Amino acid sequence: MQHRVQSAHSPVWPLTIGCLVVASSLGLCCVLSLALLETSPTAFLVGLVLAGILAPVYAAYLLFLDPLEHEPPWLLGLALAWGAGVATLSGGAATALLEAMTGTVLALDSDVSDTLGTIIFAPLTEEAAKGAFVFALFLLARHEFDDVLDGIVYGGLVGLGFAVVEDLIYYAAAFLEEGLSGVGLPFLVRGVLTGFGHPLFTAVTGLGLGLAVQARSSALRWLAPFAGLVGAILLHALWNGGVTLAQYDESGLLALLMLLGYPLLVLLPGAIGLAVLAVAQARRRARDVRRYLAEAVQLGLADTEDLAVLTSPWRRRARQLRYLTRYGGRAFWLRRRMDIALVDWAYRHWHRERGERLPRYLATFEAEAIAARIRRWRLELSTLLAAGTG
Repeated sequence: MQHRVQSAHSPVWPLTIGCLVVASSLGLCCVLSLALLETSPTAFLVGLVLAGILAPVYAAYLLFLDPLEHEPPWLLGLALAWGAGVATLSGGAATALLEAMTGTVLALDSDVSDTLGTIIFAPLTEEAAKGAFVFALFLLARHEFDDVLDGIVYGGLVGLGFAVVEDLIYYAAAFLEEGLSGVGLPFLVRGVLTGFGHPLFTAVTGLGLGLAVQARSSALRWLAPFAGLVGAILLHALWNGGVTLAQYDESGLLALLMLLGYPLLVLLPGAIGLAVLAVAQARRRARDVRRYLAEAVQLGLADTEDLAVLTSPWRRRARQLRYLTRYGGRAFWLRRRMDIALVDWAYRHWHRERGERLPRYLATFEAEAIAARIRRWRLELSTLLAAGTG
C-alpha cells in the first residue's frame, strides 16, 4: 500500500495520521514516565529488558502472517505505540473510573470492586481502547485495510504494544519487592506462557473488521466488527476471571489449569488458527493479484516476470537484492517501490471490482495515481539499467 502521507484533495488523511502520531507519542511518554516514577531506574530497566525480549518474536510471527503485502513500517510502529501508550493509559483510567463509580453506587467493598474491575471492566475498557486504533484505520484509512490479514496484523501489534508496557510494570514491581529472583515466575507466566494473549485478543477485533471489509452481505458488514470486539473481550475476561478465581482456590489446581490450560487450549489454537487463516487468505490474494497483474502487463505497468515474482515474497526479495548488488541503491529503491505499488494497484482494482472506491481525501492512493507513479519509476529505472549505474 502506498505510504505517502498526502492528498491532492483534502488534508483529512495527513491530519488523521498527525492526530494518531501525537496521541500515541504523548501516551507512550506519559505511561513510561509514570512507570519510571512509580518504580526506580534499575527496576524500570529490568522490566523494560524482560518485557522486550520476546516482543520481536511475537511481532515477527504477526508480520509473517501477511508476507505478500508490504505494510508501511511507520504505521506498524504507530500501532505498537498506540497499544503501549494510549490504550494502556485510557484503558487503565476507564477501568479505575468504572470501579470507583460502581463501588460508590452499589456500596461495594474494595475487594468486590477490584474483582469486578479485573473480570468485567478491564477486558471491556482495554479491548475497546486497543481496538480503537484498528477501527480508526478501518474507517479513515481504507487504503491500508484490505482484508482480514490487515486487521489481524494491525490488531495484533496494538495488543503487543499494550502487553509490553503492562509486562514492564509487572516485572518492575516484582523486582522492587523480591529482587531479580522474584521476576522469574512473572516472566515465565506473562512473557512465555501467556505472552501472545493481548496480541491474540486484539487480533480478533481486527479479524472482525477484516471480515467486514471482505463481506458482500450488508448484515455481516455491520455484525462482524461488533462480533470481533466481543470475542476479544470474552477471551480477555476468560483469562482475567480464571486468574482471579484461582487466587481463592487453596488447592492450587485452578491456578495450574489456568497456567497450562489457557496457553494450550486457547492461545496456541488461536495462533495456529490465525496461521491457517493466513495461508488460505494468501492463496486467494496471490490468485487475485496475479489476475490483475496480467492486466498491468497489457497496460505496460508490469512485465511478465512480475506475474511470478510479485506473488512470491522470497523471489521478490531476491530480485530486489539482485538489483541492489548489480545496479546500486537507487535501482534497488525504485524496484522495491514499484513492487509495492504494483501489488497496491492490484488491490485497488480488486476493491473497485466490488464497487468500492476510496474517498476523495485518499485519491492519491487510488489506482490511477498509483499507475502514474509506477510509470514514472519504471522510466527512471529503465534509464538506470541502460546506463549500467545505480
